[in-house]
Amino acid sequence: MASRAQMITTMVRAFFPFLLIFVVHGATPTASAASGARRPLFREYIGADNKNVTLADVPVHPGVDFHFILAFAIDYAADPANASAPPCPTDGRFVVYWDDVHLTPAAIAAAKHCSNGNVRVALSLGGDTVLGANATFRASSVDAWVGNAIVSLTDIITTYGLDGIDIDYEHFGERETPEVFAECIGQLVRALRALGVISF
Repeated sequence: MASRAQMITTMVRAFFPFLLIFVVHGATPTASAASGARRPLFREYIGADNKNVTLADVPVHPGVDFHFILAFAIDYAADPANASAPPCPTDGRFVVYWDDVHLTPAAIAAAKHCSNGNVRVALSLGGDTVLGANATFRASSVDAWVGNAIVSLTDIITTYGLDGIDIDYEHFGERETPEVFAECIGQLVRALRALGVISF
């Protein structure tokens, strides 16, 4: 039986050409059907540097829309053969670097279940550092980075029951121009929305 990652990879590869057509032609998301006054929105980054903070530690007012943002998912990985070497960029293959001992799929499901529908949870991409080294945005090509990011993030988002993504890259490689970064992130967001993986 195929693993979950293999199934996601197969699905993304099958639909990737169609997603590129969808993205390139600039499809726009549908307008929100919600009407009435908007509630205040509060967003809180949580989980960076394994500080042992749980979702239950943060008070959530029922009259406020509340977004927890898990910090961070980073497309860097350590070398399993050399534990002392700094982690290296993985061209869009994201790994969880937040406190996954306390911020588990079960903890996220419980926080959302106990709310009155006002709690959503996202992950943040990038951040400042990864294990002491700069978390630098690197892409061998737009297509390679976007394809890898769709597969890896779809797996993380569905495993954790997340609702959206936040972008927080702070360092950029020499070849990664603002145009390349914008194209990668734009295609990624549109593809994840088109697949129904994220809502914000």
